[in-house]
Amino acid sequence: MQLRRNRVRGAYALTVFAPIVPGHEDVLRSYIEGLPVGAASPLARLRGLHLARIQIFDELVDQGHGHRVDRLRFRQLLFTSTFDGPLDAYLDEICSLLGPDADGWWEHCVGYPGTADRAAFKAWIRAHQVDTNLFASAFPPATVQEMLEGLALREQVAAFAAGAQGLDAATLQSRFLATFGAMR
Repeated sequence: MQLRRNRVRGAYALTVFAPIVPGHEDVLRSYIEGLPVGAASPLARLRGLHLARIQIFDELVDQGHGHRVDRLRFRQLLFTSTFDGPLDAYLDEICSLLGPDADGWWEHCVGYPGTADRAAFKAWIRAHQVDTNLFASAFPPATVQEMLEGLALREQVAAFAAGAQGLDAATLQSRFLATFGAMR
């Protein structure tokens, strides 16, 4: 598997840690918890998005033997996402398609300039980006669009199979060619 900084083939992994303005933690947590999920999520607007996560870090726990807890001087907002294509185009898409929603979570972070000024937004994201050390993709050569097309084909094949029960060979072949013949 070809591995470059933050990238596996066509997928890019973005990790952003940003300090939260002291006193904004509860408002930010409420905002994040109030975001819709699934198809209604603002993140669903991002066409090449594989996955994303927004999380507040209050403390870090040593996973070694002692389980020491490190209290952070500033709580951190973690934004991680995996998407198709280059970082610059993805950040443009965040500005265009998420604008106020993205501002709703990042505006509580120190020095956040907003999405209205794309150049400042991109510079701020890059300044808070942490390189991904280990990144795996379940389907490294596939884009989100290709996976959606594969799932749609799977549905079509399942529907065909269910409707073809009990057909004789000649009728089955005829229907198969009529349904899938153009795929050759």
